[in-house]
Amino acid sequence: MDSHDVGRNRGGISSALTSVKIPSLVLGINSDVLYPLSEQQEIYDLLGSQDKSLIEIDSKEGHDGFLLEHEQVGRAVREFLERVDA
Repeated sequence: MDSHDVGRNRGGISSALTSVKIPSLVLGINSDVLYPLSEQQEIYDLLGSQDKSLIEIDSKEGHDGFLLEHEQVGRAVREFLERVDA
């Protein structure tokens, strides 16, 4: 994962993300130092989709918050899916 570059062979990160036109949900953990919330904000800002959401998950567990805060993560995913399926 550390060597993956979404922009490789796609004209760079900005070009790759602005080409995304489908509904998109970006989740960030406010205490994650491996994938900081600022990076999730950057992904959200660059997404070309007109239908996109950025959700901040509150956790003291750092990167593991995406596993341990399953109620918050599940709620965010469920609400996003209900909205885009409507």
